[in-house]
Amino acid sequence: MSPQDDPITATLQADQEELHHLQRDHENVRQSSEYQKSLAYLRRTIEGLHKTFQVCEFAATRWPVYAERYLFPRHKDDIGEAAVAAQVAIENGALNSARRELRYMLEVAVNTAFVDEVASDGDVEARLAFFKGKGVKKQNVDHIRDLPLRMLADKREKFVDATRLAWVNSSNYVHLTKRRIDEKVKLRAEGIRLGFETAQMLAAVVQEVHDACSIVVVLAFETIGPNFTADILVTGGLDNDDAWPFQNNEFIAAIDSYFDYKHERQAGLEKHVTRRERRVSIGPYQLSDT
Repeated sequence: MSPQDDPITATLQADQEELHHLQRDHENVRQSSEYQKSLAYLRRTIEGLHKTFQVCEFAATRWPVYAERYLFPRHKDDIGEAAVAAQVAIENGALNSARRELRYMLEVAVNTAFVDEVASDGDVEARLAFFKGKGVKKQNVDHIRDLPLRMLADKREKFVDATRLAWVNSSNYVHLTKRRIDEKVKLRAEGIRLGFETAQMLAAVVQEVHDACSIVVVLAFETIGPNFTADILVTGGLDNDDAWPFQNNEFIAAIDSYFDYKHERQAGLEKHVTRRERRVSIGPYQLSDT
């Protein structure tokens, strides 16, 4: 029997030809401006997260207790590693693997910030002991409700809800949930295979990454406190840095507005408020144009 007459061989050849066709089409998708814009936004987000960690450490250099006792800065590398892993996964078409990294990021950030708040009088050993005990729910982000979130004002409850929702959404990709099964069936019905994500699918997961990283940034500022956050945003000028990718997040904007009373802002306050509101209103991708 010739290969042409063998139904198994013919089926495999047809499948291979279809795969090559999908690869060609997907390469066109990957080269599109919409797709490339999402990738650029993703990379800016991850770079911005690491930059935020760096400026927080620098701002707190005159507060040695931060480096000596606090758990949040001790775990920034874990958070940063998860963020980079999410980026690499997305760049290689593994969108759901990236979402699993987001859940880990949120759990680490929320729970270390919680320990630093509740056990603030203890040294690092006392904080670690508290974390290891039963007083910390380590596999969720419920402790977000227990943080004062001092700089969020009337956005506090919305931030709590957004953090819990981000964790719930990312948790759907840790186990084989009903939502995940339904989603997979729908994608297959639309002819979308693993690794052949659309530009819209990419934009959605990149926004999820940005939202999660923005939550982490809020918690980083909460941990170092209002005085050092003011040094970063106002004195250090991060509030005017258009390369910083979190300017369009409403919770970062709320923290920024907390410092509108500062003397350094009064001369140009009206212009600054207008710019801040515009950044939030235009949404993702557009900060370089503000």
